[in-house]
Amino acid sequence: MRTNSANCRHVTVFTFLVLLTLTSFSQNIAVTGKVTGNNGEPLEGATISIKGTSVSIVTKKDGTFSINAPSENSVLVISYTGYESIETRIGSRREINLSLDLAGNVLTDVVVVGYGTQKKSDVTGALSRITSDEIRERPAQNILQAIQGKAAGVHVTSNLKPGELPVVRIRGNRSIGASNEPLYVIDGIPMVNALGVNSFTMSDINPNDIASVEILKDASATAIYGSRGANGVVLITTHKGKKGRVSLNYSSTVSVDSYKSLTNWMDGGEYIDRWRLSLINGRLYKDLGAANSNLNVPAIMWYPDPDLDKQRMGGLTADPVALASVMMGYEWNPDGTVKTRPTTASEQALGWPAQIPIYNSRNIRSFDWLDAATRTGISQNHQISLTSGTDITRLLISLNYYNQEGVQKDQDYKRYTANINGDLSPTKWFTLGTSIIATLSTQNFGILGPNTSNTGSKDLYSRATDQFPYALPFDDNGFAVRNPGGNISLWNPLIDIDQVLNERRSAAILTGVFSEVKFTSWLRYRVNFSAQYRQFRSSSWTGPNATSHLTNRPNTASYNTQENFSWVVENLLYADKTLADIHKFNLTLLQS
Repeated sequence: MRTNSANCRHVTVFTFLVLLTLTSFSQNIAVTGKVTGNNGEPLEGATISIKGTSVSIVTKKDGTFSINAPSENSVLVISYTGYESIETRIGSRREINLSLDLAGNVLTDVVVVGYGTQKKSDVTGALSRITSDEIRERPAQNILQAIQGKAAGVHVTSNLKPGELPVVRIRGNRSIGASNEPLYVIDGIPMVNALGVNSFTMSDINPNDIASVEILKDASATAIYGSRGANGVVLITTHKGKKGRVSLNYSSTVSVDSYKSLTNWMDGGEYIDRWRLSLINGRLYKDLGAANSNLNVPAIMWYPDPDLDKQRMGGLTADPVALASVMMGYEWNPDGTVKTRPTTASEQALGWPAQIPIYNSRNIRSFDWLDAATRTGISQNHQISLTSGTDITRLLISLNYYNQEGVQKDQDYKRYTANINGDLSPTKWFTLGTSIIATLSTQNFGILGPNTSNTGSKDLYSRATDQFPYALPFDDNGFAVRNPGGNISLWNPLIDIDQVLNERRSAAILTGVFSEVKFTSWLRYRVNFSAQYRQFRSSSWTGPNATSHLTNRPNTASYNTQENFSWVVENLLYADKTLADIHKFNLTLLQS
């Protein structure tokens, strides 16, 4: 039996020193308020978050907000682009109005805005910026997980499957049939999408290699990138080599994941009692004639009877192991007959006989299917990087290994990433640079039958929640029970852990070369060339003992490959002129 429920994810992070964090969150304090600027104007899209948690909301058009906090000791963090962030403890307050001050130092920060950079104070469009320090605050499989909850107006839907990318929506969906995915640009190189397939994806980038992420959220995105930017633009800038001595760095994180079901699941005895009661209420357990046929009055209660259990509980006799579990609720004589007890006067008034079976549902054994289908997932992220720089050359080399063992026993993900980034400036007027990001990944996607359009549970976890708690996966001799509980529509999911394999392997490379010539102090020309290549292989195998869940066919295999290649050439002419020390003139001409 399965009921709809949410699942809570607990994460523990170890970074050299062991740091253990256990958060228990219960939304029981509602806090409202309004956020304004220092001139009293309402700030739409300001981020309100609860410190130490992933809970985050944004203010409405009039600057108002409403958020649920776990306790009065919770601290609200309020931030908005171009303003100083503030923190305030809730205490006994239930309405909190706040005013943010302009951040002078923040407004001088340089942000990427497409084919160039600007000061934040000069940006008129809606833009969010996430720094490398914010990205490294928590271990993440990919950059999209790292920016979750950190940018107002950007909704990132979590996906706990190892190797899968979350769904990103910038200010909601814009189309029913067309794609709503934003455009991703890495170091000025737009990711090419051909027939719905990217030659390079966000899962191919190591989050630790990223220096900053800028997100364009309004019409300025389409002004720069045309229709490709209609769903917003995510600009990613990777780390570059820095001038100075040679630096060798190593970083490592280990995180532990687990599922926590918020549903109070019934054990085997509770399930059987509820099942029997439903049969009694439906007049399907004991035939008591016309006296019990009126559905407008409560049904006549009846006592647990092992013979009626066998007859009325459909499919129970088809699984001897599950039947034995139910029969454990009764007490038995050495000769195989059920032990009985005298009935009370009130029971006899219901029409019960003088003797009825001795029954205790707590003696029915149970099996924890969720525990058998899951494990404590361990994720490892190791990176070593080398940086060096002089007045003429800059170089960065990083190698990364990521290994995520999924909480479901049939899922895992491994990724190897190499990043080489360098440039050469032999003269003041000429610069030549290159960057290479290469990745090799293997994803065990998990159990997934071929009939995915069919209704019902599909992955290992949801299949485990469907199982009967009184049914066991194996009999006393260790042989697997294919249909636990005797229901031919429910297949034992534990069998398929070792009998079904869905593997996805990809190799991708993103290369870029640029050359820049500086004609004068205010006029320069740049040419960019980028090639993106991706080879993808999807293979599946079902062993001889695999179940037929979702029309799965034992002793079958499939193998599919896909190859994508794309390239981009861009010619840019920049003019940046300051007149009389106060008037700034910027011009960018682009042919792509």
